Amino acid sequence: MKKFAVIYRILSVESSNALRPKHVEYLKSLIAAGRVVDGMKFPDYSDGCIQGVLICQANSKEEVKAWFDKDPVIAGGARTYEIRDYEPMSLKA
Repeated sequence: MKKFAVIYRILSVESSNALRPKHVEYLKSLIAAGRVVDGMKFPDYSDGCIQGVLICQANSKEEVKAWFDKDPVIAGGARTYEIRDYEPMSLKA
C-alpha cells in the first residue's frame, strides 16, 4: 500500500459548518477501516483557505478519490480537495 495526502480547501465556511457533523461521521468510518491514518487541520476557516490534510493508505489515487468523492463536505460542494503522493521526510542531518 502507498500513502497519499488529501488536502482540503474550503469553498464555503457556512456550508462546511452545516455539513460538518456528517463529515466527521464519515471520517470516523474511514479511520476505523484503516484508510485514514493521520491528519492535521489549520485554524483558519476562511473561504478559499486550505483547511486540513489527511494521510491515507490505499493502493491508488483512484481508490482515495472514490472515498473522498463520498465525503459529505465534498459531495455537498462546501470543500474541494486534491490528492498528492505522500512521502515522509527525514529531519535528521
